[in-house]
Amino acid sequence: MTDENPLRTWSRKKKDAAPRGVFRHPSGVWAVRFFCGAACLHKERVGPIKSDAVRIYHERRARVNAEPGWCPAVERQRARVAAQASKASRMTFRQYAEQDYLPWAKLHHRGWRTEASRISLMVGAFGDTALDALTVADVERFLDTLLTDRSQSTRNRYRTLLHAMLNRAVRHGRLTVNPVKGVGKSREPEGRTLYLMPDDEAAVLDALAPEAMRTGRVTQDQRRTDLRTLFIVSVHTGLRWSEQRALRWADVDVLTGLIAVRYSKSGYSRQVPMNSLVRSVLLDLASQRVRPDDPEEPVFRCSYSSADKFFPKAVERARTALVHAGKDGSRLDGYTWHCNRHTFASRLVMAGVDLRTVQALGGWRTLAMVQRYSHLAPAHLQEAVERLVPIRAAVELSRNYPESRPSQAGVS
Repeated sequence: MTDENPLRTWSRKKKDAAPRGVFRHPSGVWAVRFFCGAACLHKERVGPIKSDAVRIYHERRARVNAEPGWCPAVERQRARVAAQASKASRMTFRQYAEQDYLPWAKLHHRGWRTEASRISLMVGAFGDTALDALTVADVERFLDTLLTDRSQSTRNRYRTLLHAMLNRAVRHGRLTVNPVKGVGKSREPEGRTLYLMPDDEAAVLDALAPEAMRTGRVTQDQRRTDLRTLFIVSVHTGLRWSEQRALRWADVDVLTGLIAVRYSKSGYSRQVPMNSLVRSVLLDLASQRVRPDDPEEPVFRCSYSSADKFFPKAVERARTALVHAGKDGSRLDGYTWHCNRHTFASRLVMAGVDLRTVQALGGWRTLAMVQRYSHLAPAHLQEAVERLVPIRAAVELSRNYPESRPSQAGVS
């Protein structure tokens, strides 16, 4: 008789040649099964290599023994919730620029208004892109679009600002890498160095004088707001427009002949000496002060916040006057108020002042900024090549009088 009891054919022996907990999944890859710390059965596909499945199984069992209550399903759920929360809390470029960086720039940067206008263009380009999703390609694409109607110098200014903004984001932990580092600067052209000749300066002075002064009917208040005083002091001190407008009478020491610049563009203070013409102009302004006892009274009572509001028209009138007088007015093409600094430095160099002194007087941070004026020192260059003449004279003397040559005796 045959034993038809089915229990006799059942066996606890594994049907495949794999360790316990490792099995072949119906899809054909190796998988593992194990009970977690919460007594739940888990099955996990690993891959086509059995040794990887064996390793994963032992890692899971070791973690179950080391962390009571550990469950991979709960862990995955928590990871998904954390990822969603992190995604919801990611700051966009717009939020960072308008809610974080700009308020900080208003407290720490004097030129924050210029930064605000540039940031508005960046916000229009990057918009609601996540801050940590910006790439090098995004930054490069934005900067290159600026070149359609802006110069390479302007592109570099935008790059510098964006680099500073994202560097701050890196310091605060909002970014891990600054994508602007992968974008290089554009090569900037050398540009023209515009400066005034005596005829040009006289024409600009006449153009700056209001009509009332030409006719002689001028009030005391109009004398105090004369733009020519601003122009004369600018040409003879090299002060920037912002430095000149910020001057208070507490900054002017007529006795020592020094003007103190509290805050320059570079962030450093400096002292600018007056020449006799600047001293005379400032003494005349001091005699017209409205509040003589107030050291914080502005030196220049000018209603213009920017020189661009009045100076281009005055330059155009001066150029027209020069042309009508039969003189060359092309030197005034493109001349701006900032070019007064070029005039200041150019005249110093042409007068024989060394570049280091020019750098200190003008408040330039590096000597490279002053090198553009080096070609204007003909006397210095002439003196340099003139030093070759004594050498030539010595050569002629040696050729005409051989006995004056050094003795060659004893030389083999």
